[in-house]
Amino acid sequence: MENSLIYKVYDFINQIIHPKDLKPLLTNPIKRCPVTGLDISMQAKNSKFITVSGIKWYYRYEREIYYQFLAIRLNESSVKKDIETQFRLIAHSIRNAESNPRNNTRRAIQKLLAEKNSLFNNLQLIEKTKLQEAGFYSD
Repeated sequence: MENSLIYKVYDFINQIIHPKDLKPLLTNPIKRCPVTGLDISMQAKNSKFITVSGIKWYYRYEREIYYQFLAIRLNESSVKKDIETQFRLIAHSIRNAESNPRNNTRRAIQKLLAEKNSLFNNLQLIEKTKLQEAGFYSD
């Protein structure tokens, strides 16, 4: 008991002497979806994008945000479907928004490199940023 008190006093004095050494404590950092920018801290800790449960949460508690950022991802035929299906379609659309550009670029590069009747090596003609985006180089 006495040792813990001594350490607390030492930490207190050390903070007074060296205030610049203090590191800010992030008690509850806000986790955001990289596509929508919405807070997803109500979801599982390992989720990267907003999921169906996060969309349901916004539908129940933040209806304005739901209609402003999430419902706009539905097309005319999807709006007529039941609400659970709409939640799934919105979540799918958000995941695709991040992965489709990368996958489409990768497919286009693979198609270009698979040309059998090519006179030259087409790899040198492709921008390095596109190759990195598609995962061909990891510079």
